[in-house]
Amino acid sequence: MQAGHKNGREARMTGSDGSRISGFFIGPAFLALAALMFFTSTDNTIPTEVTPAIRPVSISTEPMRTPMADPPSAVVNGLEHRCDDCHGILQSRENSQDDLRQHTNITLSHGLNNNCYNCHHRDEREMLVIHDGSSIPYADSDLLCAQCHGRMYRDWSRGAHGKTLGAWDPSSPLYERLSCVQCHDPHAPMFQQIEPLPGPRTLRMGVQGNGHHADVMAKRNPLLQWSKRGEQGRDHDDGGHD
Repeated sequence: MQAGHKNGREARMTGSDGSRISGFFIGPAFLALAALMFFTSTDNTIPTEVTPAIRPVSISTEPMRTPMADPPSAVVNGLEHRCDDCHGILQSRENSQDDLRQHTNITLSHGLNNNCYNCHHRDEREMLVIHDGSSIPYADSDLLCAQCHGRMYRDWSRGAHGKTLGAWDPSSPLYERLSCVQCHDPHAPMFQQIEPLPGPRTLRMGVQGNGHHADVMAKRNPLLQWSKRGEQGRDHDDGGHD
């Protein structure tokens, strides 16, 4: 019995000593492996680019325009006046475009709407007018737009066109739906060309060094392939191909 006890105790001691010895070498082995990977790895620098400057107005969430409120007013000779301050004592002309001396800052470029009276009431100068002759306030100018732009008005009223601020839920107090004239100039509604913002800058968008690995990664990069196709198309359009 004593011999068996002794042999078991010696076996446990031997196993414990072996674990301690192997544990002693694990740390240095990992350090050696890390050093090997560090000193033998190939140079694969991360592509970097200069951060492009972006104008704050390009990413602003504010309305593009401040439309006229009710009652409407305009700045004439440096002073703000209500429309009726002048038009209440002046007789409306038959042709609204003849020999204009005021409001010369307005550029009228709205298709067939080349007459002020198409939208502005001839007699009630602080009101707008729709096709049946009814007058509407400036706050309801969207109804005036809807007469010619019915499809866009439908999309706008359902949230598919235009801009929503604050919240998507119409029942939220933060919900704000911009009107037509908060984005479009009613006298010249077509937008000018808009400069696009810089594209995404991911760490793996650029060329990843040389070799087979770089070629494989380039083939798997859909954004890089898309940009190359775009460049090839532009070269073809510009006569870049022989």
